[in-house]
Amino acid sequence: MSAYDTAFPSVDSTVVSTLGKADAAYIDLIKTGINRAETNNFLSGFNSSEGISNSTISSSILLSRNINLDDVAKHMTANNNKLLNGSKDTYLRQGEINEWQAQNKLDTLFFLQTVFLFFTLMIFLIFLRQYGMVTNRQLWIIASTFTLILVGILWNRASYTNRSRDNRYWNRRYIGLSDANLSASNKCPEPL
Repeated sequence: MSAYDTAFPSVDSTVVSTLGKADAAYIDLIKTGINRAETNNFLSGFNSSEGISNSTISSSILLSRNINLDDVAKHMTANNNKLLNGSKDTYLRQGEINEWQAQNKLDTLFFLQTVFLFFTLMIFLIFLRQYGMVTNRQLWIIASTFTLILVGILWNRASYTNRSRDNRYWNRRYIGLSDANLSASNKCPEPL
């Protein structure tokens, strides 16, 4: 009976006496059932612990990522606080760039509108020529006149942009300070 006491410490004496009288096949059946139950319990516990381990790893990764994001946010906030006056200049310069782009688009749109009007006029004149209301000579005179106007607009815009337009402020004309002698008159007086 001592073998049963160490193998099954929670088994009472009634069970021990029952098992002692049973045949070997019955005992093997009980052992197989116990082994199967213990294996199932082990696998169930192992799978649960593996799921908990995966959840813990995921939580740790997310916590680490949150800490990294918090560090990045703190670093950016610190840099923004250092550049309090510098960021103001950046925003002003971005406003100037946006204004420059808007004026550039308006200038381009103006030229494209004149091209559209030119082609619309040409289609209308070709239509009139088909019905004999305008002669070929009149068509060529009107077409060449408006072609010269279109080329003149393009040349005017291109030369103004290349020669006179201020590089920083698109909608302003560049005037050199050396010609106007303004740079010498605007100097601060020397300290005493």
